[in-house]
Amino acid sequence: MGHPAPASGSRRPPISPLTVFGLTLLPSLRDACVALGRPLACVSIVRPLGPKANLDHYLARPCPSVPVYGVKWEEGAVQPHNEFRIHPQVVQIGCYWGEGGHTELYLLEGDTLAIVDTGVNDTPSQYIAPALEAQGRMLGDIDLILNTHGHHDHAGGNAELVAASGAKVWIHEADARVAEDPDYQFDTYFASRDVLVGRPDRLDASRAALKVTAGQPAKVDRKLTDGDLLDLGKGINLRVVHTPGHTRGSVCYYWESEGLAFCGDSVMGQGSRPGGFPLIYFPADYELTIERLLRMEIAALGLGHHYRTRAVPRDSVHFGPNVKAYLRASREIADTIGDSLRSARAVRPQAGFLEVAQAATNLAAERLPITKGEDGLPLTAGVEAFYGYWQLLR
Repeated sequence: MGHPAPASGSRRPPISPLTVFGLTLLPSLRDACVALGRPLACVSIVRPLGPKANLDHYLARPCPSVPVYGVKWEEGAVQPHNEFRIHPQVVQIGCYWGEGGHTELYLLEGDTLAIVDTGVNDTPSQYIAPALEAQGRMLGDIDLILNTHGHHDHAGGNAELVAASGAKVWIHEADARVAEDPDYQFDTYFASRDVLVGRPDRLDASRAALKVTAGQPAKVDRKLTDGDLLDLGKGINLRVVHTPGHTRGSVCYYWESEGLAFCGDSVMGQGSRPGGFPLIYFPADYELTIERLLRMEIAALGLGHHYRTRAVPRDSVHFGPNVKAYLRASREIADTIGDSLRSARAVRPQAGFLEVAQAATNLAAERLPITKGEDGLPLTAGVEAFYGYWQLLR
């Protein structure tokens, strides 16, 4: 699936991760997780030393002044960054959009050059292109787009990237229409936040804003299903793991031999924005997704955003023991949201959704850091998360 290479001499050689970061030499990703025991912002995983290397070969140097993960989690602030090599064949690319929006993408360097998610409408030209140029590549070199789900901040750049490269778009069958039809996406996932709080007057403006970041529709070339095997070459063999909850068609791309999982928004902690909730639309599915991931051997979990929990740093990639710690913390947060809604409903069985959700917010605030909006709900995603659990009670 590779595109023709530019004329001789037009490419710069890829920047070696050892040269760029100069931070850590590790024999393998799995051993790195065991040796380090936690995700460190100052650790860059570079090319292996060989199959017989042992823990004596580890070399860790002090952290630089600017964290290469792009996060000073102690301060809770996302720092500007563009690219970070988390594996010899994987580069994380960060993109910014809107008012405080930030999405993580993952470039997979097999014989097929693939990217996991594309951000919003202008992400390819604004963020992906510069990251590729730093390695002597260009947008036209990308062969394949692997969307973790169809939302505007993960599939919104599909059309711009397809126009620049001719890349194919693959996504789970349950999210294909979400990615292809911004109006359907808005009606299915985002209209509720205005309707349920009694503000239908905001619908037109909300729809227009989403359609900007969602970009022009791009045709889906392959509809994926759970268990599909994707061979990108050079040892990158991915398994599609269906992980619904955030959307019906959310997936993780699991590189089993390396223990790497690229999960987008499949598991969301307490959400990525302070004071809010995770965008859980289908809570029963979400709980099953977390249990499924907890049973898998995941050495590194690549997320779509810098999700917040109290258990682990606010990193967008979790390593080793912090993978399960993050998953368990996310499960506990979801349980708190569900328990709060059920408790609030139990003492006011005749009340409508908004009244119950406001009472549930007060209960959840006893256990979670929440900032209330003018509607008395968590600042972001409170409507969606509570309504998902409300539907289970009906």
